[in-house]
Amino acid sequence: MSLRNERLNQILTEARPKIARHWSLYDGGFGHGGTAAAVAGVDELLVGYFGKLKDMPDGTPATTILHEIEMLLRGLAEVNASCGGAYLETDERDLLVPIIIEAATVAGLDANEFKDADPTLQFRAKLLIL
Repeated sequence: MSLRNERLNQILTEARPKIARHWSLYDGGFGHGGTAAAVAGVDELLVGYFGKLKDMPDGTPATTILHEIEMLLRGLAEVNASCGGAYLETDERDLLVPIIIEAATVAGLDANEFKDADPTLQFRAKLLIL
């Protein structure tokens, strides 16, 4: 396994318990009116995102990595909509966005090329999520 993929595995392995702890702070462990399906959906989307990044060869164009960020955020927007639009908010942004950016950076994206070093911002604004 490449060092890049080892690092991606490490990021996800460290993030998942933090995310689970976050959900446990809210009603029934689901938070903001979420459901078990919503919690599982967020986890599934993150695992899929990391899998896509790990499958990319070294030197993958930034546009390809950005596409995966956009697809992840679209999926998160769908999960959020399924919970009345109030499931993924500021606290969740503060939790999830750094993980998304760190993984994209490990995959080869230069986050410093984006406003506030946040390549997710353009998609989050468009999708009105996080």
